[in-house]
Parts: sequence; C-alpha cells; structure tokens
Amino acid sequence: MADTISILYQFGTNASFLLLCALGLIVILGMMNIINLAHGEFMMLGAYTASAAVHQGIPLPLAVLLAAAAVGLFGVILERLIVQHFYGRELGALVVTWGISLILAQGALLAFGPFMPPIAIPGGSISVGVYSFSIYWLFLIVFCVVLLAGLAWVYRATNFGLEARAAMQNPAMARALGIRVNRIYMITFGIGSALAGLSGALLAPTTSIAPFMGQQFVAPAFITVVVGGGASVIGGAVGSSALLSLVETPVSFLLGSFWGSVALLVTALVVIRILPGGVSSLGRRLLPRLAR
Repeated sequence: MADTISILYQFGTNASFLLLCALGLIVILGMMNIINLAHGEFMMLGAYTASAAVHQGIPLPLAVLLAAAAVGLFGVILERLIVQHFYGRELGALVVTWGISLILAQGALLAFGPFMPPIAIPGGSISVGVYSFSIYWLFLIVFCVVLLAGLAWVYRATNFGLEARAAMQNPAMARALGIRVNRIYMITFGIGSALAGLSGALLAPTTSIAPFMGQQFVAPAFITVVVGGGASVIGGAVGSSALLSLVETPVSFLLGSFWGSVALLVTALVVIRILPGGVSSLGRRLLPRLAR
C-alpha cells in the first residue's frame, strides 16, 4: 500500500513539475508561434522576486503573487519594446529571446552575485510507512489542477479566450473582424511571462536560487511542449505531462532518477516520431471518429 501511494505521489510531483516548467512556454508558443528561449530566465526572475520578498518579511503566498505580477509586467514591456517587431519572423524571435536570456542571466549574476538566499520549504511532511511526503509538493499538485482549470475557463469561456483563439488560428481574418490582434499578443505574452514567474516562485523553495537556475527548467519545458503539440494549448500540456510522468515515474522508482530521465527522453523521441503533431493532435483525430 505504501509503495502504491509513493508511486502515485511521484507521478503527481513529476507531472506537476513538468507542467510548471512548460505552462508559460506553451501558452506563448501555442497562441503566438513564438519560441521564447528566455523562458528559463523568466522563471529565474520569478524565483529571485519571491526570494527577495520573503526575506523582506512578506509571506510566501503573497511573494509568489508578487513574482507573477512583476514578471508578467516585465513580459508586457519586453513584448512592446522588442518581441512585437519579430512577429511572423520565427527565427528572428528565436535569436532575440536567446539574447535576452543571456542578458538576464548575466545581469542577475552581476547585480545579485552567484546565489540568492534560499526559501525554506513550508508545510513539513507526512509519513506513510517508510515513505515521507512533502506537504508543499502535495499543495503544488492540487494547485496545478486548479491553475489548469482556470486557464481552460479563460480560453474557453471568455471573450478574450475567443479572440485569442481566433488570433491564433487566422490572424488576418481576426483583424478583418475587428479583433486587435497585437493587443491580444501583448496580453498573451504577459500571461505566459506571468505563468513563468509564478512557476519559478513556486519551485524556488525546492531548488537553489541562482542566475543560471533557469537552465534546469528549459529542457523539461521544451520536451513537454514538443510532446504536447500545438493543436490544443491546455490539452497538450496536460496530455504531455501526464504521459511523460507515467513513463518516468515507474522507471525512476525501480531504476533511479537517471534512468527515469533517459526514459523521458526516449518517450519524447518515440511520440514525436509517431505523432509529429504531438499528443494533442491525437485528440483532434479521435473526436470526429467518436462523434460518428
């Protein structure tokens, strides 16, 4: 029984980690077709903001919200000043966001030094048999479910979500219908940036806070995004993180974390080979057949 609970806990933590790493990136890529190579540094900015706030006496929940707001505002400013000039030029956007990532990482190193003060993991732990489970990670699992539900509601049940999906599918037609596509892009980039800052702040208590910490999140984020595909932003993120975690968790449990990471990479390669459009494209194939 304890082993089963431990496996389920690891599955939840792995899936939550992948979701938090990828969510801001997949929103920007899926809705704007912009590959944001500064995504890891946006998460780093969220962690830095949360660390600075916590050590000024601000409670962690408020510090996390402050980090999301600060990085979201930074993303909006960045989009207005730089990113908007590269719409329709994917390679140019790729290069410029890579340059931004280098500037942010080196700037953080020069301004704050090699490390920021760590944030203690709140909540303690609970024990079941020989296993101990972090209450904070259990909170993150529940939080990811709530966050996904909120994003799904925004993009499915609001006027902004309708306009954003129209701008994603056919920008020229959306403009002809009176939708301010550039405004939608600005807000979307801000939301993606805020999600990256939120994720960085939430993961800050679980890792060392340093200028180059974003690098540890970039690979899982891109693997999750590529496996998820662009057919559905939210569905792709959920399906990809669940599938990758479903493979990684038992392998890590039986053979160790190194082989779990290897299994994750192999799974990504197999999925990309079989489903070039990602796991979200599978849903679009199956729905018409189920409707017959």
